[in-house]
Amino acid sequence: MKKLTKPIKPVLLLAGISVFMLMAFQFSSSKPANYEPILMSRADMEASVKLGDAREIESPGKLWIYNDIILLIEQYKGIHIIDNSNPANSKTIAFIQIDGCTDMAMKDNILYANNAVDMIGIKPNQDFSDFTVVARNRNMLPVIPSPEPWGDSYFYKKLPANTVIVRWVPYQN
Repeated sequence: MKKLTKPIKPVLLLAGISVFMLMAFQFSSSKPANYEPILMSRADMEASVKLGDAREIESPGKLWIYNDIILLIEQYKGIHIIDNSNPANSKTIAFIQIDGCTDMAMKDNILYANNAVDMIGIKPNQDFSDFTVVARNRNMLPVIPSPEPWGDSYFYKKLPANTVIVRWVPYQN
């Protein structure tokens, strides 16, 4: 029986190249339709860690209990500080703005949280009415990923220098 490998190889090669080009065209389209990143300059992101007035809880995340204080993440925006000294009447007393915040932990009176791609350490005073940022490890964490199922390489390629993605929002046409 005679082998037909020579005529089949060019056909398979052509089919493979066609499939690859179709996939590359599909995934290199311009802007994804559903989400776009909110960007901040690195300097603005670092300077934006501030203590402010209490605000409404809109998109709660992780919860941490420390003594009589409840710390509650507001996804990608910061941390609510809730006085729980009277559990029957807990009260939100302040908000720490930390852009890109999605996780936190408290140990030895230091609040550790992510500030987008950075990990910061915050030392609050006893009643959480003031704090000092005592540590910052830059670019320690991965970039906040897009909610899009196919990823966000389009935006990574176009990300200006010294700019950080702090959250993703639904794309507005």
